Order: sequence, then C-alpha cells, then structure tokens
Amino acid sequence: MRKSVMCLLAFSLLACFSSMSAYAANPAGRIEVQFVYLDPGTVDPTYHTAIWLEDSKGNIAQTLFVSNDLSTTYYESGKVCPEWVKLAGWAKAPQSLINAVTGPTPNVSEGTMPFDLGKFKVAPGKYKFRFEVNIDDQNNVLFQGDLEVGDSAQELSIETLYLPSKPDIGTDVVKDVKVHYYPASK
Repeated sequence: MRKSVMCLLAFSLLACFSSMSAYAANPAGRIEVQFVYLDPGTVDPTYHTAIWLEDSKGNIAQTLFVSNDLSTTYYESGKVCPEWVKLAGWAKAPQSLINAVTGPTPNVSEGTMPFDLGKFKVAPGKYKFRFEVNIDDQNNVLFQGDLEVGDSAQELSIETLYLPSKPDIGTDVVKDVKVHYYPASK
C-alpha cells in the first residue's frame, strides 16, 4: 500500500511539473495598445475608457484597464461604455481586481498602454480584444479585433463601431488605434 501511495505521489508531481513546463513553453506574452485622444473643440468628451478581452462565448476573460471615474461611479448609469458594463458585473467585482486594473483616464494626446497578459494569467488561445471609450452622454466608440495568444507576434485588425451612432462633431475623438501582440521571450 505504501508503494502505491508513493507511486501516486510521484505521478502527481510529474503531472504538475509537466503542466508547469507546458505553461512555461507557451506563456501569455503582452499586448500594446496605441491610440490618439483628440479634443474636438465642439463637445467635451469624457474619455471614460475600458479595455478587456472576451472569450469565444462573449464573456469577459479579463478586464485589463478601466479609467477611474468609470470604475467608481459612471458604470452605474449603463450609458458609459455600455458594452463593458453589460459584461463586467463591476458592482460585484473583487476589490483586488478593481485595484489592479483601475487607472487615470488617458490624457488628450498620443498614448500607449502595455499589458502583461501573464500577470493576468491569460491562457494561450483565441480572444476578442475590445477597447471602449465614452464620447458624451449619448455616444461611445468601440474598437475590437481578434487576438490569438500564443507563439506568434501579430498586429490586430481593428474594427471601429459607434454606439449607438457616430456623433456629428466634425472629427473622431479617438483615432489611430493600433494593437500589437508580442509572445513572451523563450
């Protein structure tokens, strides 16, 4: 009996190290989000921002970033970044997640946000990248693209959607959105 328990323990340790090495062989990597926030002059955009990944079923796999005001109060309205609000369940989110992903609202300028997907324990696989910005009380813009976390670098092809429609303010409030994925170094 003792020999069976030792064999079982050895097998369990081997399986554990095997899965750890499989994860180490294919770590998550990182994404880098580049954008330009503009001041259109005709309206005063809020720039409330949410960035997240969705799984193949359309559920949030990981929220990566939420601007302070959106994280603390504006999510309650349901009109600010409605796609993220609909999925996030932010009122019940653990404080550790809120603290990890909440940050200052990006300034009017060019910006870059890097995200270490390993830090968020994002597993290799296919995801939908989503980046939503509130323009005004009625309008939001959503940038989205397909992301494959794995061994190959990629620039995501980004689709732009205005929710419910593009405001007639003469310019885009957010433009030049580029998202790059970089696999972890081996």
